[in-house]
Amino acid sequence: MQDRIFGDREKAMEEAYFRTEDARLLDKLRQKAHLDEIAIALGEKLNVHNPELLARIRSLGVNLDTAAALFLAPLVQVAWAGGSVARPEHDAVLHIARGRGVQTDSPAYAQLTEWLRERPSDTLFETAVEVIKYGFSVLPAQEREERIKTLLDACHEVAEASGSKVMWIFGVRSVSESEVDALDAITNGLRRPGKPS
Repeated sequence: MQDRIFGDREKAMEEAYFRTEDARLLDKLRQKAHLDEIAIALGEKLNVHNPELLARIRSLGVNLDTAAALFLAPLVQVAWAGGSVARPEHDAVLHIARGRGVQTDSPAYAQLTEWLRERPSDTLFETAVEVIKYGFSVLPAQEREERIKTLLDACHEVAEASGSKVMWIFGVRSVSESEVDALDAITNGLRRPGKPS
């Protein structure tokens, strides 16, 4: 009987700790904190809730200093969709990064620049979407959908960056078929039903 009481107490303490980690991440997301602050809160949550995913992130060479870049990896994925990164796509990704608080002298900015110079693996892109979905999972459904929409809008901005200027004059933005495929993959990854692993 006493073992059961201690077991119930330990379980309650563990659940309280998990709720605290969720609340910390939720607070950072709601504050629209800089990506590096969100990365720290998410890293703490992953360390407790999903150490396997955290280990995968580390195996890809992403660390706490470069973690903010992982949240922008879908933009890089769209930029690479056509097989190379055009200057307007490159500039769009870095402009969005700066707008989200990634400093130009930071390791995360250097990581993004490197990913735009040399294409990362598909595993990195897939893991990034999984991490983002995991982070958004603490949000209520409406807020989660708003965050997903904001990220997808940024991805569309990158896709449209290399569109023909002539088409823009007529109000038509062109997105290549490969960019559409990349956008669909990101959208499906973020909106796929079920808990992130």
